[in-house]
Amino acid sequence: MTIQLRDLFALTPDLNEKVILSLLTAVKEGQDTNFDYLKFKQSYKSLLSMGMDEATAAKSAYVTASTMGLTKDKLIESVRHYKSILAKERESFAQALKKQITNNVDAKSAEIVRLKEKFEENIRKIEQIQKEQAVIETMVTDLEQASTVAQGKINETRDQFKLTFDTIFKELEEDESLYDQILS
Repeated sequence: MTIQLRDLFALTPDLNEKVILSLLTAVKEGQDTNFDYLKFKQSYKSLLSMGMDEATAAKSAYVTASTMGLTKDKLIESVRHYKSILAKERESFAQALKKQITNNVDAKSAEIVRLKEKFEENIRKIEQIQKEQAVIETMVTDLEQASTVAQGKINETRDQFKLTFDTIFKELEEDESLYDQILS
């Protein structure tokens, strides 16, 4: 049975498609071949789509899954496994984001400071240096604009990642709690 991961989570159109793809790819790569949370959730969602209430759908899916060796403990452990995969993705993203800030913002900010200092120094120089001033001023303006654009893109990417991550992670937590209560 092929699992359509995209269908298992409440992914809305406002979530970033690249982030969704990245997170779902990580989940897919960490997928267990045994009957686990993802297969259970697929079965559970199928039963919900047939009009069953949550408790009945969860219990029915569990009864079927238990014939394939799934226990409540294994199900909860599987949910935690996928949560840990997402947590690793969050860490990787945070490191990449930090690197992007260092490369695209901090380096440009340092360059801006250096050029402004040179600009100040050139003001005191003779008229011949004033031509250099115009060039440096343009470079500073371009770097400030590039820094602002880079920061905006990074902030947008961070916010889209967080929104997508929080959506999926919250659903995992809700599922863990729901299954823990229902399958007691």
